[in-house]
Amino acid sequence: MMRAAPIAPIAAVILLAPAAAQAQARAVDMDRFDGRWFEIERSHNNVQKDCSRAQIDFTPQDAPGRYGLTVTCTRRADGQVETLRANARVTDAETNAKFRFTLTGLLSFGGLAGQNYWVWDHDPDYGWAILALPDKSDWWIWRRSPSASPAERQRLLARARALGMDMSRVISTGG
Repeated sequence: MMRAAPIAPIAAVILLAPAAAQAQARAVDMDRFDGRWFEIERSHNNVQKDCSRAQIDFTPQDAPGRYGLTVTCTRRADGQVETLRANARVTDAETNAKFRFTLTGLLSFGGLAGQNYWVWDHDPDYGWAILALPDKSDWWIWRRSPSASPAERQRLLARARALGMDMSRVISTGG
């Protein structure tokens, strides 16, 4: 005869297990999010595998909820600067924390080739932001200035870890 497991101990384990931090509760103020950002930390990803000193310009476009992105990075091997242009569209007008980025030009495939990104957390003064894919498989820490002290980096990495980002392959970029 099989016995059912007691429910109370199972429920206690579920209730006491640490929960991953949720997405940023307060809305993103797009007027304060606009402008230049510098990547200082990120997860390993194949697109940026040899990229350092990434700079992101986030610029409002003529249509509401539409933004242009210009991303420049220095390739480590030869020091060459590469530029990537993309369009961003806010996909959650309630929080402004979710975007769909699509490449511009021939690589855009009419806007079909794109990726969703979420702002998982940000500084109340918009001095830093943590962005990631919805499943958190790839993530980035952006700052308004290109460098951060070791203590600040560790604090922001701890916040990304608390949000559930995979910290097994962290790449430090920027100054």
